[in-house]
Amino acid sequence: MRTLKQALRGIVFAVVLGVGVTAVPAHATPADQARQTVEALDWARVDDFAARLGVDHDELTGDVINPDDYQCSAATPVRTWLAGQVADWTSVDRGYANLGQQLVVLDAVLFPAGTRFGLDGEYTQDITTVFRDLKTFWDIDGSTIKVAPLNSTILLSQPRLSRVLQLLFGLPPQTIDPVAAALVTIYDQPQFDHGRHPFFSFNAFAQQGGLEIPGVGVIPDEILMGDGVLAGFAAVGLGDVSAKAIFAHEYGHHIQFRRNLFESDLTGPEATRRTELMADAFGSYYLTHARGATMQWKRVQQFEQVFFQLGDCGFAAVSHHGTPNQRLRAVEWGYNVADSAHKQGHVLPTLTFADLFDRTLPELVAPDA
Repeated sequence: MRTLKQALRGIVFAVVLGVGVTAVPAHATPADQARQTVEALDWARVDDFAARLGVDHDELTGDVINPDDYQCSAATPVRTWLAGQVADWTSVDRGYANLGQQLVVLDAVLFPAGTRFGLDGEYTQDITTVFRDLKTFWDIDGSTIKVAPLNSTILLSQPRLSRVLQLLFGLPPQTIDPVAAALVTIYDQPQFDHGRHPFFSFNAFAQQGGLEIPGVGVIPDEILMGDGVLAGFAAVGLGDVSAKAIFAHEYGHHIQFRRNLFESDLTGPEATRRTELMADAFGSYYLTHARGATMQWKRVQQFEQVFFQLGDCGFAAVSHHGTPNQRLRAVEWGYNVADSAHKQGHVLPTLTFADLFDRTLPELVAPDA
């Protein structure tokens, strides 16, 4: 899950650390000339925008979790696939790719729109169906959640880029429009698949609503599904279950928002790991349950791999989601709760389920090295 706060922080780091002002030679390509236009802008003003939203940069990221206690390899098939897609990028390409990814996220959060999911709309039916079912499965009101695609179409749209950049910098169109046009030139290159590279939308997240942005309005509760991450799972043979599995996880975060389940005695990476593993468990319980998606064992094994492959080894990062093994255990636990229930037609209340999970969490995250 990526929040608006994390997105804003990422764009600051991507631009300030990843892009530097350089002289452009006389034989410069259009992309070189475009970079000169982009780099002439005072990107540090993004910090000012973040500050107005109360976004700081001093979150605790200490080593709470000892990596020596765990078996962990981040080289899962889907992560390896993504690494292969960007293997030929230069350092300059990577800097602009990071910036592009953050602009995609900001546009989707601030202006959620669209009803087609997947690079060619191939996951639209899956996501429409799972969202409809989840609203009746769990005991929260999901009717206010806005579901929208996370795609990179903004990167080839000068008007949409200008709209976001004007909000970020507070500068007039005559200043921002040339920068937006330059960015379109940069992203409309072969190494970026002419703006359609899966890296730009290799994400999915839930966003809690309620934040009011001048010039935009109040951000709604949102689930944003990235075309890139769905393409990645299709490439490794998990397209059959990935959309439903990921969406069920993100809906689990909205349960946490509504039930104040982000509150705990844990801090830093351990706190995030708890909420992410809990969302995995919420998702697998629904996917397995007789009143949910009713997936059979073969398909359960497939959706387990979706969560397993999204595990990470960032033990010191606030965004740590849990190792692949821990995510697999959380998914299997949710499956077992549903599968072993005496009353197969009964859905546990969300708070009851969360309490059961918290009591089991120490076992799910126990050292396994």
